[in-house]
Amino acid sequence: TALAWAVAAMMICPVGVAVVLGVAFGESPCILCWAQRTSMVLMALLGLFILRYGPRPRYLGALVLVAGWGTYMAIRHAGLHLARDIGQGFAGTFFGLHTYVWSWVVHWVVLMVLGVFLLLVREDTLTPGLRELGKAGRWAAGIFVGVVAANALQAFVTTGPPPFLGQSDPVRFSWNPRHWVWMWREPWRGPVSLRGSWDVPRPDPARTAVDADPSGGPLLGLPVLNVVRWERVTAQLRGALTDLARDPVSGRFLATTDRHGVWLLDPTLARVEKYVRLDPFFAVDLGHLVGAAFLGDTLVVGTVNKSYVLLREDPQADELREWRHFLESSGGVRELRRSRFATVRARQMYVLSLAFDRDAREFVTVAVPSPRHRRLVISRFDAGDFQLSSEFVPRLGPGVALGEGRSLGEYVVTGAAVRDGLLYAMSAAYSTLLVFDLGSRALTAAYSVPEVRHPVGVAVGAEGGEILVAQADGQVAVLELSASLVPSSPLAEAHPGPADG
Repeated sequence: TALAWAVAAMMICPVGVAVVLGVAFGESPCILCWAQRTSMVLMALLGLFILRYGPRPRYLGALVLVAGWGTYMAIRHAGLHLARDIGQGFAGTFFGLHTYVWSWVVHWVVLMVLGVFLLLVREDTLTPGLRELGKAGRWAAGIFVGVVAANALQAFVTTGPPPFLGQSDPVRFSWNPRHWVWMWREPWRGPVSLRGSWDVPRPDPARTAVDADPSGGPLLGLPVLNVVRWERVTAQLRGALTDLARDPVSGRFLATTDRHGVWLLDPTLARVEKYVRLDPFFAVDLGHLVGAAFLGDTLVVGTVNKSYVLLREDPQADELREWRHFLESSGGVRELRRSRFATVRARQMYVLSLAFDRDAREFVTVAVPSPRHRRLVISRFDAGDFQLSSEFVPRLGPGVALGEGRSLGEYVVTGAAVRDGLLYAMSAAYSTLLVFDLGSRALTAAYSVPEVRHPVGVAVGAEGGEILVAQADGQVAVLELSASLVPSSPLAEAHPGPADG
């Protein structure tokens, strides 16, 4: 009797009420809603099988599988909206929870109740056999047929017959056939993945071929910037270089390499002063290291998935305590913190650079394009709390022109540095140095640098106009921007402070 009423309650409350919401209030289900509603119908059907034929293992096992599948679909659906801002979500709420969260609760309760049932049931009651449905069972079966028929009608109106699959953003329910929207292309858009649109491949310039020829880039008429001289990282680093930053106060360099190596080098790039190899799986998942910056006496290391690690030199660092952070260490370094940068416009994009704006006290990242998102996004984070300060897609400044049908999203920025309010970003694609005015949010200049191959980092040189571009092989190209080449923007003069986007 308890099982019969449980079946009836499942069909009346979540599945039946959903039909009422659609017919009476126009709240139509999306394709994920239909998946969860289907799993509830299947769980109720298996409950009827158990009522009729007894608790056979095949029915109990199928019930676990269906409930597990429905739980995943509910988490998959809720995960799209749970991280939104306060009060935001999809469709209406009941007692503060949206229907996709209630679906999660329902499937989880079914699994828990089934577990309790299997723990408490007597073995003699598990004998299978044909059983007569009692009054409660007949009521449950009748309710099941009626609610399923109503759902089938609603599904036909809102979704249509095969090959139509449903809508990601459904339209209001209507009995008028002229208002029906049947769709089949949208669910198949893009590659199929359990993560949906979050399935973005991580960029790896070392293994991804890019066109380094500046003449093929999207910007037109770029002046050529020649390398003044070449320097080299002669210190013995293990692994390929992934970024290089220079401390303007001490002149020392901070280098990162693959396999999560962090190296503090002297001003000549010849001697290693400190070295650690980060544990990439401790607390915060670290992708491969792509950025380095100095924040006073704090060393900041950024990763491709926008995580970051704060380090500091400390002669009294406890090696036993730091064992949890470092796979290897030269000693004298302790970890202060590791966490993540959170973006909005660049939320589904990776980064291959990290810069620090000393004047604005902000960190800067430049997103790289992916098969799903072909755009360039600049994000800025306050150095006080590491929260997002502003974020923008840069516009073109005066004198900068794109080819027809081209965009800045074709550039792959692999190194960046900030000086005097200007962001110098080096793109491995098309070997181009991009100069952005952070005040006006505009690309004010760009230069082709054909001599540079596989750039991984940008640093500000010791001299006023020098820009250092580090390559993966340890060579460092020294570029000199004379006063006539340094861009200036009247908008930057009118708005000297950091923008608030």
